[in-house]
Amino acid sequence: MESRSRPLLALLLLIPAPSIGVLANGILAESNTAFLAFIGLAIWALCKVWIFGFPVIWHIRIDGGERGYSLLLEGSGFRPWIEGLGLGLALSIILVITFLVAKPFLDIESIGASIRGVGLDSWSMLIPAILFWVFINSVVEEYVYRWFITEQAATIFDGDPIKSGIISVLSFTLHHVVAVALVAPIWMALLAGSAVGFGGVAFSWLYHRHGSIWPAWACHAVLDIVVFGGVGWLALVAS
Repeated sequence: MESRSRPLLALLLLIPAPSIGVLANGILAESNTAFLAFIGLAIWALCKVWIFGFPVIWHIRIDGGERGYSLLLEGSGFRPWIEGLGLGLALSIILVITFLVAKPFLDIESIGASIRGVGLDSWSMLIPAILFWVFINSVVEEYVYRWFITEQAATIFDGDPIKSGIISVLSFTLHHVVAVALVAPIWMALLAGSAVGFGGVAFSWLYHRHGSIWPAWACHAVLDIVVFGGVGWLALVAS
């Protein structure tokens, strides 16, 4: 297989999977028909397994790479972590200010009802979900989008960090837009997608700067805490 067609195939096999899983979970799994609900959950679960397993299997079996943990360069010290956490905090402040500006135009009651409708209807449900998003889901997303997709795209574009970063950001944004569109108006999904894309740019910059997913994860984790804390406030306090 030619050098460019192999990474292109890898991207085509991986990038649609998160959106397919989100759609299956949001449409079929919520069906009142038991069979359709089962199919939806099964597709969602298979997509999760695929998203996690496909990159490492492709990397080792197809690309001939070695197992690794995206470790920071020796002697990096705390600077990568400080940059990741600091950038996450700065973006969180911008996000909160943006929300406060947009709040008068939002239907808080409707948004809260939509969030509760997907099962986040109590703190006992929300807190474990936040822990999952911060310590598991965001790590997997950085492993998939910042490492695997970026590196495959870099092979296609001869190592160009801008072009490979664009592929990473767009693919990262896609399934978030799909997810929000299932519970909110399309304009809100596009607005949320813009915010996610902006975050993706920051994560990609940190990945290229330090050659590791971990500073990007630190930034991502801070933002997730703020975002999903806000989700909890919308669902359980404001509405």
